[in-house]
Amino acid sequence: MGFTMDDLLFTDARILTEKGVIEGCLSVKDGKIIAIGAESGRDAKRIVDIGGKLIAPGLVDLHVHFREPGFTQKEDFLTGTRAAAAGGVTTVVDEPNNSPVTNSLETIKSKMEIIKSKAYVDYSLQMATYAVGLDEIRKARETGIIAFPVFDELGDRPTGMENTEVLYEALKRIKEVDGLALLNCRESDLVIKTMNRLKESRRNTLSDYMNHFPHEAESLGAEKRILLAHNVGVRAHLREVSTLETVQMIRSMKGYMNKITAEVRPDHLFLNQENTRDLGPYAQQWTPLRTRADSDALWEVLNDGTVNVIASDHATHTMDEKKRGLKNIWNSPPGLPAIESMLPLLLTAVNQGRLGLERLFECASTNPAKVLGLYPRKGAIKVGSNADLVVIDLLRESVIRGEDSKAKTHWTPYEDWRVQGTPVATYVRGIETYVDGKIVGKPGQGRFLSL
Repeated sequence: MGFTMDDLLFTDARILTEKGVIEGCLSVKDGKIIAIGAESGRDAKRIVDIGGKLIAPGLVDLHVHFREPGFTQKEDFLTGTRAAAAGGVTTVVDEPNNSPVTNSLETIKSKMEIIKSKAYVDYSLQMATYAVGLDEIRKARETGIIAFPVFDELGDRPTGMENTEVLYEALKRIKEVDGLALLNCRESDLVIKTMNRLKESRRNTLSDYMNHFPHEAESLGAEKRILLAHNVGVRAHLREVSTLETVQMIRSMKGYMNKITAEVRPDHLFLNQENTRDLGPYAQQWTPLRTRADSDALWEVLNDGTVNVIASDHATHTMDEKKRGLKNIWNSPPGLPAIESMLPLLLTAVNQGRLGLERLFECASTNPAKVLGLYPRKGAIKVGSNADLVVIDLLRESVIRGEDSKAKTHWTPYEDWRVQGTPVATYVRGIETYVDGKIVGKPGQGRFLSL
């Protein structure tokens, strides 16, 4: 199947580059940016006048759960990448907690075959690391997989990575193949024991759930993994940083972070235990929402560079699955839809003065591309880069509503939130994919990124 990569000329644009905003034109040929400036590409086949709006690099999301194979009642690769395009995201990295878990070369190849005709945006995959499958790391790397998440458990089943010696060996194996270790800030034994005590005491509310993951379990988990990754010398990425204590610990260990990056999720920035009291299971996350003080600390480190990546952790579930937690929170699965609301929320923060425009796209586009080794092909507006672009109306106000979602499920923890700043068009390698609320691209146009 062929997809049209038009010779495009965007006119009357404000173009966000790494050197600042340039006013004028942007020219695209064969899916790549060929010129930036006032006199570029006047002989293009198609001219798009965007009326003074902003063109920014498409977002690179390091953390999505598109559920395929095995859990497609929640999401699938077609609906997930469709929602990504609507949110200005042009590259995604999909998580391995499928059924079967993506933890071997065999399961990777099977997943690739299932999803290859469905993607609207470009994508990479991850391979989960298991104690019994360390030899699979090299096999997966030779197939173009670069990212290896290291969970203590997946689907409530241990992976063997809770054993520090095994974790250390896994990090060495990942380094040997120049891979990227994805590390969750979590000491699972402390989390599980705390959770079991709450369940035994019949403490079944959202507030109880928020307390099942102690702050110490996160900061201790992060500290241990930073030390191990630093000692091994592996490239590593800390995920789901959510607490003041973890932030303080990362700052104190700056000398150990040369090859280690860290991410924050939008829900930990915008949601907290105080403003979600009435949401029940619709505010239930794997790494739970924290206090307003924790959120304030995350904004601070996002701005000062201690944390340098924003990733959605898009992980939606059906309404029926979530409703199970209305009377007993432990009966519903954790996870929230996030990939469509992420950019409008962050643009609102820009308009409110909480975040700089350049910093937003540094953390959501450029830095994630660098983490993956995709920069400058992705994550930047430069001559020679892929024309992965999002057109933004910084002044347009809108209301977030689940019923408008392009994802498979139609609920959101941000229901009726007013936002200012809207992605109005998305281009993937020059292919017009989303325009003014409508998907106009074709499934299958997204490419697997062999890294």
